[in-house]
Amino acid sequence: MSRAGTTRLSFLSRLRRPGSTHQWTEFHQRYGELLFSYARRLGASHERAEDIVQEVELAVFKAMAGFRHRDRKGCFRAYLRAAVIHAVGRGVGQDRRREAPLDPQTLENLANNTAPSDAEWEREQYLDRIRRALRLIAGEFEPATMEAFRMHVLANCAAADTAKQLGISRDSVYQAKSRIVRRLRECVESLDSEAEL
Repeated sequence: MSRAGTTRLSFLSRLRRPGSTHQWTEFHQRYGELLFSYARRLGASHERAEDIVQEVELAVFKAMAGFRHRDRKGCFRAYLRAAVIHAVGRGVGQDRRREAPLDPQTLENLANNTAPSDAEWEREQYLDRIRRALRLIAGEFEPATMEAFRMHVLANCAAADTAKQLGISRDSVYQAKSRIVRRLRECVESLDSEAEL
């Protein structure tokens, strides 16, 4: 798996410390949307996907005490992917109070039994990096510039229509797109370079 789809060992080590509330908040911020989006892509309803995020985070919390790094890139993310698949598989009609069949000893098996080339998972990881990068750079641009980018690039609105709605020139729309895309690439590369596992 590429470095872009990996997790820092130092971050996982901090999760194992007692009283690591801040790190678990960071864990949710880092992975919650990815887990939710992947559950939705696998067919879970909005509400069920929210439950799945909580189930997976709880399973990871319980498994962290015994977690050992196996020196395999992408192993932790494969674990998360498998946890979502298992949670979706349990379905809405089954007893959700039953714990997920995930523990530290089965981490390696789950990672191996879950095809790492799953295109949907790879796509969700890519989109998750883009969303994180957009949040990180949003404060670097004027609100009007971000809105032009959102409308033209993210909402696929024509440059002329975007310009008209925002009361700016079409060139300003293209400049907003160019500036933000360039900065977005830099930010995504930075996020990718932080990965270790």
